[in-house]
Order: sequence, then structure tokens, then C-alpha cells
Amino acid sequence: MWIKICGITRYEDALCAAEQGADAIGFVLTRSKRRADPEEVSVWIHELKDIEKVGVFTDEDPSEIIRIGKMLGLDTVQLHAEFVSRHRKLMEQFNIIYAVKNLSGKPVPEDIPCRILVDPSRGCGTKGSWEKGDKPFILAGGLTPDNVREAILWAAPFGVDVSSGVENAPGIKDAALVKRFIREARS
Repeated sequence: MWIKICGITRYEDALCAAEQGADAIGFVLTRSKRRADPEEVSVWIHELKDIEKVGVFTDEDPSEIIRIGKMLGLDTVQLHAEFVSRHRKLMEQFNIIYAVKNLSGKPVPEDIPCRILVDPSRGCGTKGSWEKGDKPFILAGGLTPDNVREAILWAAPFGVDVSSGVENAPGIKDAALVKRFIREARS
């Protein structure tokens, strides 16, 4: 089970996620109460090895996404916006995770290599209805250590993504919850 701990704003939280075995950490780099300051993150992000670094964006111009992505050494860009042709240049430099509310329809052109993240709450951290898909996807939205195992059994995702479900406050992770979430997701 691939696991991303998102909404990282502090080095100690990123380190905790890595040490507990998360596959990826996410930095919200758009308008949000969990927004990470790229200048502050740039001081320590390069110290993190062997973990996928994901930048979360909405309607920022692709040239701005590329600038921030290069500065931070991001591996992946996660888009929470309608896919438009100018997003194509992002895939020249980054892996892409494309966020959708549900699996119905064609959210992204078939020739765009990307992972699909299904978040019924659209980044609000509230639980939506879990659905099964015929293609691998990442499940997000309202996941916690208490419900992640049930969500995985029900929806059978490729991976899970959590932010508010392992926090004490927006952008401040709880190490015990992170550890428990990862353990439950992999059990």
C-alpha cells in the first residue's frame, strides 16, 4: 500500500513520516490553511532522501509550478484543477498526480501519464463515499487511523493520502497518529 502524508509544513513532521515508512510527503503550495511556505521548506527539504516529495497546486500558472518545483526539488506535482493543455509541460519535469472528486468521466486526457487521486471532499478532509475503480487510484478525504483499513478493504485503492486525519492542528502532524495510520494502512 502506497501512503502519502500530506499537508507537511514542518521538518520534524516530514522526518517523522519518512521514518515511519510513508512513501511520499505532500506540501500544499496553494491557498490553504495548510500552505507550506516554499522559502521556509527550501531550507530543509533537500535533506529528505528516499521519499517522494509532492507539491499540491490548484490554479497556479504552470511556469510558477515549475519554478517552485525546481526550487524544492519536487518529484511530483499534484493538481487540483481542471486539466488544460498548458499543464502538459509539467509532465516534462515531474510525475503527475491528478485529483478528482470521483472516478466517473474522463478527468485527464489518456495520453497524460499520471496517477489519479480520488478525494470526494476536494481537500477539505471530510469523508465522502468510497468507491471502487477499475484502474489503480489513490484514495483521500476524511481518512484517519480509525477508518483507513475499512476504506482500503472497501475501495481497494492503490494508495491512500491523509492530511487532517493525522493532525493536532492544520499543518501540525501528530507523530502517534502518523505511526498508527501507516500501521493500519499496511495491516
